[in-house]
Amino acid sequence: MKRVTNFIITKVDDNSPQCTRYHTDVSTGILFSAGGLARNHFHAMADVIVPLFLTSHSFNRSTIFLVSNYNLEWISKYRLVMEKESKYDIYDIDKENEVLCFSRLIIGLKAHKDLEIVPSESRRNFTNLLQLDILPHLIKPLAHQPRMLIISRNESRKLMNELQVGEMARSLGYDVVVKQFTSNLSLNAKVANSFDVMVGVHGAGLSHLVFLRENAVLIQIVPFGLDYLARVCFEGAVESNKLKYLRYNATLNESSLLGKYPPNSKIYRNPRAVSNNFQLFSKVYLDNQDVNLDLNRFRETLLRALELLGT
Repeated sequence: MKRVTNFIITKVDDNSPQCTRYHTDVSTGILFSAGGLARNHFHAMADVIVPLFLTSHSFNRSTIFLVSNYNLEWISKYRLVMEKESKYDIYDIDKENEVLCFSRLIIGLKAHKDLEIVPSESRRNFTNLLQLDILPHLIKPLAHQPRMLIISRNESRKLMNELQVGEMARSLGYDVVVKQFTSNLSLNAKVANSFDVMVGVHGAGLSHLVFLRENAVLIQIVPFGLDYLARVCFEGAVESNKLKYLRYNATLNESSLLGKYPPNSKIYRNPRAVSNNFQLFSKVYLDNQDVNLDLNRFRETLLRALELLGT
């Protein structure tokens, strides 16, 4: 993958360079990349942060992170998580001139499905990384008005009638907040953890599902043509994160794509075929599509969420 540095593993012999710095007091070193697509929040969480937790947590902070494709802005955003998993300075390995020696080195990160935390008991430890004052396994049935977070987006895949959706949810008994996530991961985690239901159009904001409380409900609004991505990006993580899940498939009539192309266009007839050209697929369905929900139709999904919450 472009923007990810390749490393070569070779056998040590008499011609190998001599160690100039030993890390004998460290359980292990972990070498990984912060490049590729990691500047996108979904990929940062799915490809790096969750896998880094799964790889490093058992070492009880006695590990050194060797980061390739180091980016200061990215490191600053996710430093809190990394500092919870390591008590040592982070190396920008691409600029390192010394020969670092470890008794053990892990190259790459352990991962399952996107955002999946296995074993599921580890989710409590992951949540606690950001100092959330909550133990998910102790969550009891709701004794309050259910709180709903509607994730607002200001670029592609906007929920055009988000305010009307919020008003309808309030009429059904929800305490509703419409909000964008920020670049502050710790704050975002605490926000997500304070809601019983999180609603969002398919996008990076849904990756905050890893911070929802146990038995919370995730509602993914799937824009027209994005069925496959909706499944592979988020649905696989629901069970391991101990969440309940509802999927709302927006129809073409609810999409801003309606009327942009000829009626018999392949864009409408066969989105899966369009996906063979991912650049075109992304331009059409991901980058230039918004959603305007059919409120009567979506109302059934909100009622179902209340049932799942036991209210």
